[in-house]
Amino acid sequence: MAEQSGDDARSDLDEAALQQMTNELIDHLHRRAHQIGELIAQRYRESIVEYRSLPDGFIDQDVAPTARANLEAMLASLTDDHDAVSDQDETAARYAPFRDSAVRRFHQGVPVQALLHAYRLWGHTVWEQVRQAPQIRNNPELGLVVAGKIMRHVDLVSTAVAQAYLEEASGVIRDREVVRRDLLEALISGNPSQERIDRLSQYFGLPTTARYTVVLVRSRQLSQSSPESLRKTLGTVRDHLHPTETGFLTGVRDEEVVAIYPLHQASSQHEMLRAQADALAAELPRYLVGVSRTHTGLATVSSAYSEAQDAITSTQVTAEKRAHFYADAMLDHIVESSPFRSVLYEEVIEPLEQYDRDHRADLLVTLRAYCASGFNLSVTAKALIVQPNTVRYRLKRIHELTGQDPFVSNNLILLALALRAAP
Repeated sequence: MAEQSGDDARSDLDEAALQQMTNELIDHLHRRAHQIGELIAQRYRESIVEYRSLPDGFIDQDVAPTARANLEAMLASLTDDHDAVSDQDETAARYAPFRDSAVRRFHQGVPVQALLHAYRLWGHTVWEQVRQAPQIRNNPELGLVVAGKIMRHVDLVSTAVAQAYLEEASGVIRDREVVRRDLLEALISGNPSQERIDRLSQYFGLPTTARYTVVLVRSRQLSQSSPESLRKTLGTVRDHLHPTETGFLTGVRDEEVVAIYPLHQASSQHEMLRAQADALAAELPRYLVGVSRTHTGLATVSSAYSEAQDAITSTQVTAEKRAHFYADAMLDHIVESSPFRSVLYEEVIEPLEQYDRDHRADLLVTLRAYCASGFNLSVTAKALIVQPNTVRYRLKRIHELTGQDPFVSNNLILLALALRAAP
């Protein structure tokens, strides 16, 4: 509408008079270019939080000069015969500084939404200054012509910077994904050079001597995971795993999603990882989630990866929606390789199975729930939807049948191991 009104105003003005007033307006704004640039930069600080967070000096040394250059380009457009520059080379040259500034903003961490907000704010501020110019106050019809020019200029510049920003982001993202896959493969394969580890890990900020755990996510049915489903699974992993330390790396490898999770020895961090991994497993019922022990240094990631695989292939992996930790798998391996496995089964599991069959009882179910709850009577009762006294009675009966008291630590260990000895 503004452009149409500008055409109407142009027909009411003598062409020479219009050119004269336009030149006077341009001279006026040229004289105030530095002041207007400072005003725009100040408004960026006040209105756009991402610009306030830029390092000291960027606003004055980069943002404000770019705003002034944008003003100069707009003033040049006021003398064009058409709304857009027709020569492609001239168009590219005019908008090249703004495309370069968009690339800088990307690497400074400014989101594209904030960048476009800045250009809209630039347009509002410049129009305010134009309206206050004496040439516009004395000739309101000239304002309609200039408004159309400003709107067209803001549109062209915004399009140019958005395109440059997204092109740069896409290129960096593609490069980053290639490096991510290279680093994952190098770490998991177990035979990269230390120089290569150092070079690739710096790109993602992974300290080479920190402590790491590997979280592995794999479909319960291999060869049925499409690239699209794996990408969605990767997004779910990134949404659920939130380490407190720096150096978190995730990616897709074959039909798996692998996460290299930084983790110190603090027990609270281990509990946090367990809670996050269990929540991830609950969110991905068609996948298995395996978690390794914690190892020191990126060079040990291959060992951690193997442990996460062992956790997934553990004999105790069931349909239960929880993560499987290598510590659990170690118990399975110990029981499986022990010559006392059959003894544990005969002395504990068989008597409980026989009692449950004869009396339609749930002693074995209760023992499993008791171990899974961390040996907590109230939690076990809640899981089984019974009273705590009922759980206590059943545990007493287990003691009578097996000779192992669930309230004595050594006996409880044997009971827990016997559950793992069950086929």
